[in-house]
Amino acid sequence: MKRPNPTFLQKAPKIQSSRRKRTLSIVLITLGVTLIIMFFRKVAYDGQVYAEMFPDLVGAAKRETTTYSEYRRPVHTTTESTTESTTVETTTMLAPSFAPTSETTTEASSTKVQNNSPDPILENPSYTFKKATWHQTATYQKRAVLLEHLREKVKAVDEENTYMRICFEFVSLKNGDSIGYRNLEAALPSGAYAIPIELVWYEQYAAGKQDLAGVSTYNRDSKGAFSASYIGHTFRYGKQFFHRNALNYAVSKNDSIALNFVIDSMGGMDNVVPEIDKISSYISYNSKVLYSDYRSRRYRAAGRTSCYDMAEYLRYLYKGYINAPDTYQRLINDMYYNEQPSPLKGSFAQDTPILHLMGRNTSMGTFMECAIIDCEEPIAVVVYVENGYEENATVVMQQIGGYVADFVRSCYM
Repeated sequence: MKRPNPTFLQKAPKIQSSRRKRTLSIVLITLGVTLIIMFFRKVAYDGQVYAEMFPDLVGAAKRETTTYSEYRRPVHTTTESTTESTTVETTTMLAPSFAPTSETTTEASSTKVQNNSPDPILENPSYTFKKATWHQTATYQKRAVLLEHLREKVKAVDEENTYMRICFEFVSLKNGDSIGYRNLEAALPSGAYAIPIELVWYEQYAAGKQDLAGVSTYNRDSKGAFSASYIGHTFRYGKQFFHRNALNYAVSKNDSIALNFVIDSMGGMDNVVPEIDKISSYISYNSKVLYSDYRSRRYRAAGRTSCYDMAEYLRYLYKGYINAPDTYQRLINDMYYNEQPSPLKGSFAQDTPILHLMGRNTSMGTFMECAIIDCEEPIAVVVYVENGYEENATVVMQQIGGYVADFVRSCYM
């Protein structure tokens, strides 16, 4: 047998090591190239997805930009915006200025001149409640049982939705009977509190203390949430408003700036709340109250009311209108012609008149619907929902509204 070459035996380990290093290098290079290709494909894919999601932002760096000297602040037009605004708690925002301003706007960059004179007062046709044509078939005892069933259904909805806090009050404006669920707990009314505020204003008007043609001026000192104001979105500083139009905007458009015009025409909330408390004050608006919200966060704060109180204001409005329609007709009209959607409306027959006002505070997650419903019998309904999403609150309000409609129909079948 031929003996191996000693030189080869000495070089063999080095040759094997060199082959291993060469193989490893090829593998690493191949892996690196593969990863680089995958990376660029991923970047390209993400870019495509981004372009589909945000087409307006893609290529923005390549667009021509407007220099500062060329920029003009957008001019508000007097065309009504149809975008639903978000409402925040506004009834503590006081002291709008009543001083008249110059005819031209204070916004120097605007080129369009605004007519700052108050717009004419235009009234809608007066709403009148339907004459009673339905005959109640339910006995007093059966009606009491049905009322309790209504309360239990609302309670079940509240217990099913553990991430919500639901309060409720029902009042028959015909019979006077009522039922409530958590109706004495603190509730944040936001814009819905315009109802008792305007009750006081119209009573002062009937007593000769207020003037429908009184004027308030929208300026930098005006109080209220811009995001929740038709005035803020539509007019520039300097515009004047008759008190009657401010009263209308506060209800029909849920306008927080207009509501503060109304409040200040009476000297502020410190003067208004004591008059409201004469109607109902289980929870007085100016008193600090301790309560827990839907997230179990504890608060001690003023600016709260209860579903019981809000229903009492609706009852007071209805009875006042029946006895003295001239005093309350304008408020009745504004609630009937309210331009904001009503979650309760879809629960009743399509032609059922609903006079309502919706209060929203999205930062606190609170939504309150206050309504006088002219169905088989006139009723007052207040539904309050605390929840992070208005869509969910609307669904719950519609569900509870359906239970109320079923109750009324059951009494007249």
